[in-house]
Amino acid sequence: SLKKATSLFQPEIKSNKVRITSDERGVVITLASDGFFRPASAQVDIEATRDLLVRLAEFLKSEAVAGRKFRIEGHTDSSAIDPSGPWKSNWELSAARAINTLHYLTDFGADERRFQVAGFADTMPIASNATEEGRAYNRRVDIIVLDPAHL
Repeated sequence: SLKKATSLFQPEIKSNKVRITSDERGVVITLASDGFFRPASAQVDIEATRDLLVRLAEFLKSEAVAGRKFRIEGHTDSSAIDPSGPWKSNWELSAARAINTLHYLTDFGADERRFQVAGFADTMPIASNATEEGRAYNRRVDIIVLDPAHL
């Protein structure tokens, strides 16, 4: 399933919009927030990402992951939220990005009942928040194809 996901999203992996890894929870498909959302917004840039989200929904419906559950996790960098913006904190922003990703995947045919959603704000960085590049890595939405042990 890791191999299949990697070949399916090769163009986006090359352009750094998607990363595919695996850990003890299962296969992790990471969407770079900067490629998927408008800045400081939870709105999906659907014109730019429709093709990828359709393919992702197809993958989540495929035999390769039959019977598996999926978890969508939103993550932000540690930058403070714009106080005049719509978000009280990075918690709301990370959760809203995860939920909006879920809505598109289910619009494109993935089964809503197989998902869990979580928002982590900036509590699980994968890179240093001290650099712009690190912060860009931390702004992400992870879609995890859960191993049966991790339900």
